[in-house]
Amino acid sequence: MCPARTGGDAEALRGEAHSPSDGGGHMGGTQYRVLGPLEVEHAGAAVRVGGLRQQILLTLLALEANQAVPVPRLIDGIWGERPPASAKGQVWICVSGLRRRLTETGAGDAVETRPAGYVLRAGREALDVTRFRDLVARGRSAAREGRAEEAVGLLRAGAEQWRGPVGAGLDSALLASAAVRLEEERVAAAEECFDLELALGRHHGIVGELMGHVAEHPFRERLCGQLMLALYHSGRRADALRVYREVRLRYSDELGLEPGEKLRALQGEILGERALRPIPFTRSAHAIGA
Repeated sequence: MCPARTGGDAEALRGEAHSPSDGGGHMGGTQYRVLGPLEVEHAGAAVRVGGLRQQILLTLLALEANQAVPVPRLIDGIWGERPPASAKGQVWICVSGLRRRLTETGAGDAVETRPAGYVLRAGREALDVTRFRDLVARGRSAAREGRAEEAVGLLRAGAEQWRGPVGAGLDSALLASAAVRLEEERVAAAEECFDLELALGRHHGIVGELMGHVAEHPFRERLCGQLMLALYHSGRRADALRVYREVRLRYSDELGLEPGEKLRALQGEILGERALRPIPFTRSAHAIGA
């Protein structure tokens, strides 16, 4: 998401983001990774979760860890709008199989039955999704307090929790909806990191990453504007203007619209080469999420 950090601070952040956790209860070093294809690891060894239904169920529980997930929601996640008459019983079978698998591999009885449904007990450091959110929250706090370098490092560490789309390889409309929401969180954090990098004058170093993000999300004007600025301040004025032309054509052809006012103004500034000096990061001049 952002250029790699260097030095001891970067290594400390990376180690902190990936440190093992007891996960609460009897789970020992169990890790649940849902920011990409589902992965479960205990004491450094992969735990195989069998069957697509069991994988969907565990992913849903992990996304709402330490909260009871109602059985009807699990049924919806596994079968969608046309569940079989035996769906409730099949959920129970999935849960039993998952518990057995976790116990056999030493991960313990992490899945509990509650009156409201089933709960996956896991500490915050045992889940990549909570590590991501915690790191992003700390990065935003650091940015608000004017600690730009630290903020970039934390946002970068948060981005490193991702391995791909949530629920990758699992056929579930409910998971697909959750994936869209989490992808929005990921891209918003990336945009905030790029703002910080631009303010710190790291234009050349983020051009390639910005190109990748714009290719993934071609209608996010904030990313398009960031790419234009990064190119311009890297001595690539013509490329910056080409990006705008491509955005304008894409908007016209696919949406019948013009780019927004801010992007149009940025294009005008690049054309006139005025008022485009990088603004040094300051606590008051750079508000994350503004």
